[in-house]
Amino acid sequence: MNVKRSRLLTRGVVNISIAHTSVSFLNAIDMYKLKSQHEKSLPNLSSKDMRIMKMYHYLIDEISDPRISDWPLMSNPFGIVLISLAYLSFVLYFGPLYMKNRKSHELIKTMICYNIFVATTNAIIFYGILTSGYTTHLSAGCEPFVISDDSMSLSMARWVWWILILKIIELTDTVIFILRKKYNQISFLHVYHHTATLFLAWISCKYAPGGMWTFIMMPNCAIHVIMYTYYLCACLGPKMQKTITPWKKYITRLQLIQFAIMMVHTFQALLPSCEPTRKPLAYIYMSQIVLMFYMFLDYYRKSYLRKKLE
Repeated sequence: MNVKRSRLLTRGVVNISIAHTSVSFLNAIDMYKLKSQHEKSLPNLSSKDMRIMKMYHYLIDEISDPRISDWPLMSNPFGIVLISLAYLSFVLYFGPLYMKNRKSHELIKTMICYNIFVATTNAIIFYGILTSGYTTHLSAGCEPFVISDDSMSLSMARWVWWILILKIIELTDTVIFILRKKYNQISFLHVYHHTATLFLAWISCKYAPGGMWTFIMMPNCAIHVIMYTYYLCACLGPKMQKTITPWKKYITRLQLIQFAIMMVHTFQALLPSCEPTRKPLAYIYMSQIVLMFYMFLDYYRKSYLRKKLE
């Protein structure tokens, strides 16, 4: 009886093992089929493509500010790129082509309204940034950017986003020049300045809409209030133009002072102890500020110093 029982138990174990193996084998076949079908439904991505996708995900999603990811124009850079391409296409080709056989437009009322709007908006944004931290806890020193959901931090991020929108609106400067056939005012400096500041505004909003990175926006807004007030006065007739023309060089000087303040302030971020995780942003800022300073200084020399010598 013991021998029979032993044989029956052995057969049972063997049968169970065979059944278990069969089930595992069938499951493996099913999994292989599902995997094959899934792979067929996906594009055949090379390792290089995967690296590019990972890098894109890292730059756009992982190191950016998640609070603003669903704001207009902030989920990816394609919107700003398209706006820039449309601007450059119009300025460099389609605009002059359109105006080639047409009379220039005066646009005096349009310019008056536009300059009032831009000067006023810059003043409002200046006040908004100032009161979103600089009147309470932020200083002109190294202030690390911290992602926070408190009301003050979110307020600062919103004002930085409005800076981006304002930089898009300010592209209208060049459109007005073209419609008035003032092509001499559309210099490389003018076009580069508008395009570069647009991208810098997007980068600021995407990666650091707070902390020390917002400080340099205040002198920029202040200068723009003065600059567009000057443009407004220039629209009020030849008598006013004659009165304000001597002040034009002082506005360029103020712009140079603005860039000097920006350089000194941004230089802090290059120090090892300041913003260690945002050094690339500091290099981008610094390179553009130095380049702008050089181009505006060159413009100042050619426009005012050479004329004085002559």
